[in-house]
Amino acid sequence: MMRHFPYNKICRSPAMSAYHRMRYQWMLHQCCLIFLSLILSGCGNLFDLALRKTADPDEGSVSLAGIHDTVTIRRDDLGIPVIEAKNLHDLVFAAGYAMASDRLAQMVTFSLLGQGRLSEMAGKVALDMDVYVRTMGVAEAARAEFTGMNPEIRDALSAFSDGINAYITTHRDQLPLDFKISGYTPEPWEPVNSMYIAHVFNLGLSFNLHEEIAFLNMAGAVGASKAAWLMPVYPDETLPFEKAAALEGINLKGMMRTAENISQVHRQLKYVIAPPGTAASNNWGIAPQNTLKQASIIANDTHLPLEQPSMWMLMHLKCPDMDAAGVAIAGVPGIVAGYNGHIAWGETMVMGDNQDVFIEQLKEISGKPHYFYKGKWLPVVERQETFKIKGKGDLIQTIDSTNHGPLLNPAIKNSPKNIMQPPAIEVESVYGLAVQSVISHPGQSFNGVYELMRATDMESARDAIRKVRSMSLNFIYGNADQIAWQVSGRYPVRQSGRGHLPSPGWTGEYDWKGYAEVDDHPYVKDPPDGYLYTANNRTITPDHDPVLSSSWCTPERSERIGEMLEKTNRHTWQESVDMHRDRTDLLVKKFQSVLFAPAFSADVRKRIQSWKDGEKIQNANEAMEILKSFDGNMLPESKGAAVMGIFQHVFIHQVFSDELGPPGSPAWQSFIMAIQAVYSADQDHLLGRLDSPFWDNINTPEKETKADIIAESLADAIAYAEAHLGRDREQWQWGRLLTYEWRTQTTQMKNFLPAMQQFGVRVMGKYTDRGPYAAGGSYNTLNVAGNLKGENFNVWLVPAMRMIVDFGLDEPLFLTNSSGQSGNPVSSHYDDAIPVWLKGDTRSMPFKEGNIKAQYTHSYVLKPKS
Repeated sequence: MMRHFPYNKICRSPAMSAYHRMRYQWMLHQCCLIFLSLILSGCGNLFDLALRKTADPDEGSVSLAGIHDTVTIRRDDLGIPVIEAKNLHDLVFAAGYAMASDRLAQMVTFSLLGQGRLSEMAGKVALDMDVYVRTMGVAEAARAEFTGMNPEIRDALSAFSDGINAYITTHRDQLPLDFKISGYTPEPWEPVNSMYIAHVFNLGLSFNLHEEIAFLNMAGAVGASKAAWLMPVYPDETLPFEKAAALEGINLKGMMRTAENISQVHRQLKYVIAPPGTAASNNWGIAPQNTLKQASIIANDTHLPLEQPSMWMLMHLKCPDMDAAGVAIAGVPGIVAGYNGHIAWGETMVMGDNQDVFIEQLKEISGKPHYFYKGKWLPVVERQETFKIKGKGDLIQTIDSTNHGPLLNPAIKNSPKNIMQPPAIEVESVYGLAVQSVISHPGQSFNGVYELMRATDMESARDAIRKVRSMSLNFIYGNADQIAWQVSGRYPVRQSGRGHLPSPGWTGEYDWKGYAEVDDHPYVKDPPDGYLYTANNRTITPDHDPVLSSSWCTPERSERIGEMLEKTNRHTWQESVDMHRDRTDLLVKKFQSVLFAPAFSADVRKRIQSWKDGEKIQNANEAMEILKSFDGNMLPESKGAAVMGIFQHVFIHQVFSDELGPPGSPAWQSFIMAIQAVYSADQDHLLGRLDSPFWDNINTPEKETKADIIAESLADAIAYAEAHLGRDREQWQWGRLLTYEWRTQTTQMKNFLPAMQQFGVRVMGKYTDRGPYAAGGSYNTLNVAGNLKGENFNVWLVPAMRMIVDFGLDEPLFLTNSSGQSGNPVSSHYDDAIPVWLKGDTRSMPFKEGNIKAQYTHSYVLKPKS
C-alpha cells in the first residue's frame, strides 16, 4: 500500500534553488525536443549528418585500460558481432563495450526500470512504473541474487561493467540521441545492473497477476459469479465458479480504482518491456530418427512486443573457455537461447502462475495501518522509498506489506473516517490487494544460464536448467543425438485452490506452503515419437501436481506445430523455416465446424432472414459465404483473412460491450487486457458456451441467443470492411488492416505524455520509427501477429527472433532478429535486418574459423592501454 505525501510537503534536496534549476533544465529539454522534432520533420539527412559521430564504425581500433590482451570484434553486413578474446575476462569486457556501442540507451532504460528509477530519466510519466517495480521488490531480488552468485560469474559481470564504462568514458560527448533529448547523463555501470535488467524481465515471465487484477475490475461491474464466465482455463476445463463464489459478499466495486491503477501500469510496461504474462513463444525439437541427416534439430521463436530496437541482440562470444552464440538481452552478458558447439537450447513461457493476489482486510489502529489475519489485527510492515523525478522534486512514498506480500493500493489513505465514532470502530475495515510472488525468492538463475552456455552434454545442460528458478520456462534442448524438454522456475504449493482468481487473505486457507521440488517439474528425454514442442499451451494434464498454471495460451499454435512436424520424417532446417513462416490459423476450421453445423447454421440463417433491413441481410449472408470458403491461411493479401479478423473484432463488442463497456471504462480495459494471447472468453464463447449469460444484450427487451449475436456480428463484419477497406471486394486484404510498425519506446509512450511533448514525440517518430508494413497471421499462427483484440489492428506481438539449429549441417546455427542490431537511428544497422525478418528469411551464424572470417568481414580491435 502506497501513501502519497502532498507535493507541498515533499522532501526536496538539496535546496529549493536546486529544484528551480532542475525545473529550468527540464523545460529547456522540452524546448529542445520540439526544436529537434521540427528539424526531423523535414531534414532527416541533416540530422544524420549532425549525429553521425554517435554511431561507432564497424572497423577501427581503440586502446583501453582494463583488458589484458587484444580483442577483435568482427561484424557482418548486418552489424552482428563475433567477439574473439584470449581469456574470459577480456571477452565479457569487450561484450560490454560492444553492447554499449549498439544499445547503450536501451540498456540504461532497462537498468533504471529494474531499479524503479526510470522517472529520473523519463520524468513523471514513468513514476507509476517505478512505484510498481519497487513495490514488487525487483531490485532487492536482483541484489540478493548478485550477492549469492558464483564468484567467477560476479567477476565476469564486473569485467562486463568495466567494458560498458570504457565505452561511456570514451564517448561522453558522442552519446546517442536518447540522452540528448532526455538530458540524462548515464551513471557509471555497476555489475549488479545486469541483474536489475534480468529481474525486471522476469516480471514478463510471471503470469496471472494481471488476470487476477482484471477479474476484480470485471467482477466489480458484473459480479463475481458472472465474471467467472470471462476467466476460462482451457477448452476442456470447467469455469471457476466455485472460486468466484468465495468472493461473493466482498465489495469488489470498491477495489475497481486500485485494480485499474495497476492495469494502467501494466499497459505502460508493455511499451518498455514485455508486459507481465505476455512473453509467449514456440519451440520444438526433432530427434534424429525424423530428420534427413539423422541428426537433431532444435528451433525456437520468442514472441515479444514489436519495438525499435528489439529486446534481443545477436552475439557470438568466443574464447578458450567459452564458445556460444545466440540472442542476448541488452545489458546482460549471457546467451539466453542459442548454440555452443555441443548443445542447442530454446525457450517458451510456461505461463507459470507464480503470483497470487490476496484481498486483505485493512484497518487503522492508533494511527497505524493493520491487516486482519486468522482472527487478529496485525501491523503492516512499512518501508519508505524516495523517487527522484526529472523536472520535479523528490517524492517519498510508504510501501506497506502483509505476510502475503506488498500491498498494491493506498486503501487506508482513502478510507472514510468519522471522529464521532468510538475508537474501536473509528475506521471501517477496508480492503487492500497484496501480491505474493516468487520474486521474493530469486535463487541463482544466472548461475544456471552461465553454466548452460558452457554445457557439453545433455546431463550438464539439464543440471544448468534446473538451477533457473526465477524464470518459468519450457526449455527444449538437444545435441546431435538427443532431444529433451525441462521445465524451469518456481511453483507455489498452496493450502488450497489453484490461485487462478484473487483469494481472501484473512483466513489463511489459500496461503502458500512452499514450492514444488525441482524433481517434480515436467521432464521428457528422447520421446518415442521423436518430437517435442511447446507453444505456451497446457503441456500437462488438468490434475497435474504441482499446479503450473490456470492461464494457458490458446492450443492452436501447438496443434499446428504437431501437424507440420508429422508431415514428414525427413526434416531439414528448411521445414523449420517453413514453420516459422506459417500463417495457418486452426481456429478458423474450429469456428467453421461450429458455424456450419447443420442445426446451428439453420438457426443463424433463420435469424438473418427475420431482419427487415435488406442490406444487412445481404451483408450477413456474404460474410457466411466468405468464411465458408476460407482456408484459414491468414495471408496479408487474403480477403477471407480480413473478414475473419474483422468478424472476431466486432464479435467481441457484440458479446461483451453491453455489460463491460463502454470502451475506455475500467472493466472494458481490463477485459481487453485479459483476452490477449491466452485462451480467453472471446474464443471460449466463439466455440461454445451456448448457456452463457453474455449472449443476452442487456440493452434490449429481448433475450438474445448465440445465434442472434453471431448473425449480428456477420453483418457488422461486412459493414466494417466496407467502411475501412472500401466497397471494392478486390481491395479487401488482411494486410491493409493488420500492420507492423517498428516504434521506439518513446513514441509508444506518447499517449501518456502532456500534449506539448506528444507533439514533439509524434514528429520525432517520423525519423526514428519504421513502417507501417502489411502483416499477416494472428495470435493463433506460428508466425504470430498479435494485435490488441477488440481495440485495433496494430500488431504488437511478434516473433522477436527466429532460431534453428540443425546438427546435420556443417554450420548448424541459423538466427534472425526482428530489428537491427543497433538502437541508434544514425547507424546503418538500425533497421537493416527488418527486410530479412519480413520475408521470414534466416541467416547462418558460423562457428568454423574460415567461415567466420568470410562472413564477418569488418573488424574493430580493442587493444590494452599501456
